[in-house]
Amino acid sequence: MKITKKFFKLNFPKIKKDSYKNINGKILIIAGSKTMQGAAVLNVLGAYFCGAGMVALASTPEVIKATVCTVPQALVLPLEKNQLTKIKKYIKSFKPDVLLIGSGLAETAKNTLKILEFAKLPAVIDASSLTFLASKGTKLPKAGGPYILTPHIGEMKRLLKQKTLNTKTAAKELAQKTGAICLLKGPVTYISNGIKTYESHAGNCGLAKAGSGDVLGGIIAALYARLLKKYDRKKAALYAAAMGVYLHGYAADIAAKETGKTSLLATDIINKVPSAVRNLLK
Repeated sequence: MKITKKFFKLNFPKIKKDSYKNINGKILIIAGSKTMQGAAVLNVLGAYFCGAGMVALASTPEVIKATVCTVPQALVLPLEKNQLTKIKKYIKSFKPDVLLIGSGLAETAKNTLKILEFAKLPAVIDASSLTFLASKGTKLPKAGGPYILTPHIGEMKRLLKQKTLNTKTAAKELAQKTGAICLLKGPVTYISNGIKTYESHAGNCGLAKAGSGDVLGGIIAALYARLLKKYDRKKAALYAAAMGVYLHGYAADIAAKETGKTSLLATDIINKVPSAVRNLLK
């Protein structure tokens, strides 16, 4: 099923006139490392630009500093020693609606399953955490809502343990294997819950660049947290993934008209999300 502007407009969670930050989606992002600081920054920006009310980042002091300089709205949890203990304590106090874990996470990704097992929360799982899951098997702990897995083709091969993929069916296959909402990023991105599969034809080859997926992770997490107020958890997860991919690609298409595909950057996509949302809701 092809995602359309009509589908997006019908299901996009609009902010109510009497709303306040606590009910517009609370997200805890666990991302970034000393050598991949920007991944966390792009996660946070993606989430805030897509309407999240509160976004907290748990990461190393270097990443926290870089993030706060760029996004002063971000709540922060600096991690040095006792990372897992601090994250668990923060989850209890902050009470996020959704977790986003894995972007640029490096070694800390080894705690992915422990965090998910403790939190029992809906989560978007990306990048380093997907690589960790591929090495440990794809059995996921039970949670209060479906997980969303966001692999590119290389990560999908590792998760399915296949050298070649049928790109049209791989997302469905992984969804059936894990019970998660799965997508396969590519020229056409496929999003599946194991039964129903959506296709997004938005986007362009300029997205094949570092940082694009980090923006997408933040967008999907924000939509997931906000759609939980509108739909049941299974529908919220599927629609968040489908609409997030479509919005991300649509924003990239707008940006590429100015920058060209060669020079398109992840930050260009971020800056065009407001225009993309406005155009899609007309």
